[in-house]
Amino acid sequence: MIVRSFTGRTMTEALDKVKANMGDDALIIETRSVTEPGLFGKKIGIEVVAAKDNPNKEAGTLPGLKAMHEPSIQAAAPIEEPHISNNPWQPISVPAEPEQTPIRPAATAPATVSVDAVKPLTEHDEHLGAELKSIRRQLARLASGTNSQCTHLEEDIAQTLRDNELPEDCIAELDEALAQAGDRLPAAKRPLFMQRVLEKRILTPGGINWDSCKQLLVVGPTGVGKTTTIAKLAGDLVLKQNRSVALVTIDTYRIGAAEQLQSYADLLDLPFEVASTPEQLHAVLERFRHCDNILIDTAGRNPSDSARLHELRDFCHTNPAMHVMLALSATSGRAEFASVVERFSLLPIEHSCITKMDELMAPGRLYGCLRRHQLPVHYCTTGQEVPDDIVVADGPNLTNTIFEPAFHTSEALVSA
Repeated sequence: MIVRSFTGRTMTEALDKVKANMGDDALIIETRSVTEPGLFGKKIGIEVVAAKDNPNKEAGTLPGLKAMHEPSIQAAAPIEEPHISNNPWQPISVPAEPEQTPIRPAATAPATVSVDAVKPLTEHDEHLGAELKSIRRQLARLASGTNSQCTHLEEDIAQTLRDNELPEDCIAELDEALAQAGDRLPAAKRPLFMQRVLEKRILTPGGINWDSCKQLLVVGPTGVGKTTTIAKLAGDLVLKQNRSVALVTIDTYRIGAAEQLQSYADLLDLPFEVASTPEQLHAVLERFRHCDNILIDTAGRNPSDSARLHELRDFCHTNPAMHVMLALSATSGRAEFASVVERFSLLPIEHSCITKMDELMAPGRLYGCLRRHQLPVHYCTTGQEVPDDIVVADGPNLTNTIFEPAFHTSEALVSA
C-alpha cells in the first residue's frame, strides 16, 4: 500500500493532485489545515493524506508482509530462497514469481528461510509495526464508513476527545481496548483505564540523573522559555538537592539575554559567564569543572535556519560528556512540532522538556505529537514562577487533561 501527502491552497486543488498522482480509486485517510508556524499562524492551505494499493505486488511491500497475509499454493518446483542481507535496513530481495499454473493441492512446496538468517525485531521494527496497525485500523474504519462512530466509547467522551484534538486512531484504540475489556471493567474504572491505555504509548523516563549529567545544554526554537527553564532547574538543584551549580549562556544574539540569566544567577548566588564561541565555552567549562552541574543557555533557533543549527552543533561537541535537552512549547501545532523535532534531530538530543503546559488548549494534539515522534519527556513547566513551576513529566500529567471535560461532565451528571 502506498501512502502519500498532498497540499494545496484549497481542498479542491489538493484533491486534484491526489487524483492526478494516485488515480480516482485513492482512499483519503486524513485532511487537515496547514498553518504558518506559531500560535497565531494563519491558514495557508490544506493537506490531504491518501492511500492506494500498490499494483506491483512486490515493490513497496515490506519484507514478510506478503507471505503473512497472502499465502499462495504453487505447483511443485524448486523455489529460490530470498536473499537476506546482513544489513537490517536493506530490503529483502524476493525472486520474481513464476508463471501461474493450475492449482494442485497435492503438490505444494513452501519456501524456507534459514532461522539463523532472520534477525530479532528491533525497537524500530516494533514501532513501525505499531504504526502499520494504526494505519490499517483507520483504513478499515474509512472503508466501512464508521470513522466517526464508537461502539464502546460513550459519544460525549469521544466528542470531547475530538474537541481536544486527540487523533482518530487513538480514539479508535481506546474504543477497541474497551471492547476487549468488556464487562470485566466496572464503569467507575473506565476513565482511569483509558488514561492508562494512552500513557503506555508515550515515553516518560523520569527526571534527569544529575550525577551522570554534569553539563546540560538546553536548545529549542525562539520563545519556548529556555532561559526560565534553566533557572527553574538551577533552583531545584540548589535549593532542594543542595548541589553546586554554574550558569553559562552562549546567547549573544538576543538583547538582554545574558542579563536575564545573570539576574537568576545573582538571586541564587551562582557563578555565571558568557561564551560566544565553542573555544570560549570549552575554557568556561574547564573553569567550572569543580561544580556539580553546569547549565548552558542557548539562543533560540529557527528550525529552518540550518546554518545556525550547524553552528549550535559545534557547541554541542565542545565536550563529549555534554548532554543536550530540547525544549518545545505545548502550544505548538502539529506541523510546527514536527518541524522542530526533525530539524533539531541533527543535535545529540537525549532529553526534552515541554514548556507552557499552563497555556495548553489542545492536550490531545500534544499527546498525538509526542506519540508520533516517540520523544522522551523528562520535565514539564507549568507557569512563570521560578523555581516552582516545573515538574518531572509522567503519564498522568500528560494525559489527564485530555479527558477532564468529559469526565467532569459525567461526574456532574452522576451526582445530579
